[in-house]
Amino acid sequence: MSILFGHPTGSPFSYNAALAHFEAGQLDRFCVPWMPSATTLRLLERVKPVRSLTQRLSRRHFPPLAHSRKVQGKVAEMRRLLFRGLGLDDNRLVNEANDWLMRTMTRECQRSSVTAIHAYEDCSLWQFVKAKRLGKACIYDMPIGYYPAWERAQTALMKKYADWLPAGGLSPQVPREQKCREIELADLVLVPSSFVADTVRDFHPDKAVALAPYGVDLAGWPAAPTRTPQDTITFLFAGQCSVRKGVPLLLEAWRAANLKHARLLLVGSWQLAEVKKKELPPRCEWVGPVSSQELRRFYHRADVFVFPTNFEGRALVIGEALASGLPVLTTHASGVEDLVDDACGRVLPPDNLESVVEGLRWFDQNRHRLPAFSRAARTNAERCTWEHYRWRVTEAVAPLV
Repeated sequence: MSILFGHPTGSPFSYNAALAHFEAGQLDRFCVPWMPSATTLRLLERVKPVRSLTQRLSRRHFPPLAHSRKVQGKVAEMRRLLFRGLGLDDNRLVNEANDWLMRTMTRECQRSSVTAIHAYEDCSLWQFVKAKRLGKACIYDMPIGYYPAWERAQTALMKKYADWLPAGGLSPQVPREQKCREIELADLVLVPSSFVADTVRDFHPDKAVALAPYGVDLAGWPAAPTRTPQDTITFLFAGQCSVRKGVPLLLEAWRAANLKHARLLLVGSWQLAEVKKKELPPRCEWVGPVSSQELRRFYHRADVFVFPTNFEGRALVIGEALASGLPVLTTHASGVEDLVDDACGRVLPPDNLESVVEGLRWFDQNRHRLPAFSRAARTNAERCTWEHYRWRVTEAVAPLV
């Protein structure tokens, strides 16, 4: 009895889900476009024209799965990576990767050794339909809240922040019908947070849902050296600068808080109206996207991580920030209420200007407590391991395999 598992790109949570099945002796095959070996990366690093591609690929290297059986589509994925490297990234490339995965898993799920299929939102439909015909179980992984719940929230946000939307509006999504059909076919829905579970139960109260909170790479995100209070307190946001992540509200709150000895750094791609980039409030700077190595340095130089998201799954950046020793100001929609408590931060209602203003001012007024907040942040992060995530995944799927 074994599980066919797949993901269209590879990510920390998908690699650890695959590893959970592998460690349990239940992974039949891992379908992933390209998981490069250490040897491949060393060879590519020597070729100067593709060095930037090698850096992107290095994030997909995951030694614990080196000896697992895989089904890969390297040629097509290399082409997609080259297009992205040339700045030609668009939704068609995402759809291509999703379609490759669905097509591949539909074929592979016919193996007699496969008893269950484990796949993700937006790339599960075809193999789930086939699995149902074959009498095999379908495990649906939802890294973010259920889409109809986001539609409901998005309608209000787009109206409220209409002048913040980028030219051409928001990026197109996988059709709603596909998302709804995928979850209908699922025998089990795996979710990373209570927030995501609630969005599923709002629409499917009888659906089987299992909670498996994402972990933190504690070694990859080490705590900063001992922090000492500075004359200027630095607030850091990291992620897509978008309406969904709450950046318009954050900038309004920053202007209203009017902190004289503080600065705000925005790290991540700009997905808002270009004119707003030119109208940033005082003592606020947009940095743009950075590498993981550079992001570690930002975590270590900042004092407080602020992430007023409107809709999430379980924000990995918050786990990284906590592990780095940063206290956190975030919302219930971040999916990390089990990690952020009064000892290391504040959890606020989504899209609430007054609470964000008050939160910014509270940290500013309590800057003398930042060293204690930092120690508590790291302690909380240490409770949230990928080993625990894998245990929860294995426990959740056991009845189906």
